[in-house]
Amino acid sequence: MNPNELGRRPLLALSLITLLLVAPHFVRLDLRISLAFIAVILLRLASLYLPRLHPGRWLLLGITLAGAALIFTLYPLLIGLPAKVALLALMLGLKLMECRRRRDLYVVVFLGYFTLSTHFLFEQGMLLVAYAFVLVIGLSGLLIEASRATSRPGWPLHSLRLAAGLTAQSLPIMLVLFFLFPRIEGPLWNLGVDNSTGKTGLSDSITLGSISQLIRSRAVAFRVDFDQAIPPPRLRYWRGPVLWHTDGRRWSRGRLVETGPVTFRSDADPVGYQVTLEPSPNDWLYALDLPETLPAGATLSADYQISAKNVRNRRYRYAASSRLDYHTGALSERQRRLGLQLPDTVTSRMRALVAGWRAGTDSDRQLVSRALQFFRSEPFYYTLNPPLLETNPVDQFLFDSRRGFCEHYATSFTLLMRLAGIPARVVTGYQGGQRNPLGNYLIVRQSDAHAWSEVWLAGSGWTRIDPTAAVAPERIERSFEFDLDENADPGVPVIFASADSDLLRSVMKQLRLGLDAANASWHRWILGYSRQQQQSLLQLLGFGSLSEFKLALAMVLTTAALLPLLLLLLRRRERIRPDPVQGDYVKFCRRLARRGLVRQPHEGPRDFARRVIRQRPDLQRQVSAIVNLYIALRYGPSDDPQQRRRLHRLVRGFRA
Repeated sequence: MNPNELGRRPLLALSLITLLLVAPHFVRLDLRISLAFIAVILLRLASLYLPRLHPGRWLLLGITLAGAALIFTLYPLLIGLPAKVALLALMLGLKLMECRRRRDLYVVVFLGYFTLSTHFLFEQGMLLVAYAFVLVIGLSGLLIEASRATSRPGWPLHSLRLAAGLTAQSLPIMLVLFFLFPRIEGPLWNLGVDNSTGKTGLSDSITLGSISQLIRSRAVAFRVDFDQAIPPPRLRYWRGPVLWHTDGRRWSRGRLVETGPVTFRSDADPVGYQVTLEPSPNDWLYALDLPETLPAGATLSADYQISAKNVRNRRYRYAASSRLDYHTGALSERQRRLGLQLPDTVTSRMRALVAGWRAGTDSDRQLVSRALQFFRSEPFYYTLNPPLLETNPVDQFLFDSRRGFCEHYATSFTLLMRLAGIPARVVTGYQGGQRNPLGNYLIVRQSDAHAWSEVWLAGSGWTRIDPTAAVAPERIERSFEFDLDENADPGVPVIFASADSDLLRSVMKQLRLGLDAANASWHRWILGYSRQQQQSLLQLLGFGSLSEFKLALAMVLTTAALLPLLLLLLRRRERIRPDPVQGDYVKFCRRLARRGLVRQPHEGPRDFARRVIRQRPDLQRQVSAIVNLYIALRYGPSDDPQQRRRLHRLVRGFRA
């Protein structure tokens, strides 16, 4: 067999590792690309046991052209990361298909390293890093085995152990580079490409059903660390886009152009916190009602919405403070006009309902109370599967179906207030959040997405009114997990279940919180390791005055100092664990040296054996057996463990 030809075992290992390299991309690629890649891998595996299945040159060319046609059919211009990753995955699979020699293995392995790095363009989670480390060890083990002159029994464990050792030896240098490399502003992996695929978050408009889709997601929207105690759930309203304009079905932000400082009055103590916002395609930030201090570079609109530049599609951490009790002051004429805008879909039933409220009240505040009592006393239900509302959704919801979720209640309540002559607007954001006791921080998920109403009342200004709380106080007052049944009939109310209602759910909750706490620490201290954190660490070590040039120089010098230490450890390891075959031969030579037969530096094993036999013919049988076996094990094509043990026995029993 040609020594450059690869056997079945390394090709099998290479095929399995290649499959693991691309597997995390399956959730991002088109299903047809994933199936095509899996088909190529399965064909490669089958051809290892049935060589007749291995495609010839022309069939392989046809498979390649079919793969290229599939790529350009799905991604005609190869724009976007998924298109590039799809092309790379199929190229990797096709190169594996023609892998026969060591040179081909080198190409596939280095393509594998490159493919592995593409995962970090989409996410940089802790579990992905651990997964990548395992695959790096596997790829490195293949390189080590391919670099041997001949294969050896048990090579997978030996090569993987050696690859793991080399990877561990690189960790000190990696840590030095991580902590001392001059930090740049912005994420390292934001390369100017669109990586918003799969990111979710609130929109700047509401159409019935948009928030309910978010509520079905358990993905994390952001995490919050408080400087003081975490506020109770009823005060955790995280303010997002404010919606003014409606056509009866859709609510949007409209145009609110007002200049001048945004102010409000408050006697409450400020609440300080730090928010770690997960990647989303939006440019606004979330803060408790109402935000007082803003992160650097952020702006506050006249309706108290925070926006910032360069925050889209990346994890962003910022500090803010809020006042939970406030008075917004007088109402501008433009806000009054926008807050009373009505669509053409207002019906006589809606006008009659509001007229009845107004006839029995003396103030706007009393009318708001009458409206909340209407939602509380009538048979309204909170459900994520509301009946379909077609022509006039607000009228049908108020008088016919009476089943919906926060969107229905907030938008219909706001419209009724405008009919009563009270300026009102819809506010979207998140409400509540789950406290993680393992890190004492708050987890706000997409399932906490919420919408509520704000009305302007004399004496208090813009006042938050949440009609959902009148129908389903469980949604607001306490932390909970609700059961979402995708197959439930329309209009079935949500069943609010306690998170600790049974042992299994409690255990699963603790596991999720533990994993989230580990991920939060990973994002904060590793992925969020910024220039400010680097400066704080250097100041703690007494090097806070280093410039970027001196910092880079310190990094180079520290790395240069580590290399000799690592080499010294390698040499000590070699001395502590010598080659057993070589060790037995050295012991054999020492026993001969005690009888005056000293091996000269220029003598090889065979020449030394001939000289020993000439001087001591009585040792011919023993010396020939030991030396011939040593030469076969040390320089021959095989390395049989049984022959090693036989050499050890011969040397141990040798007496000159």
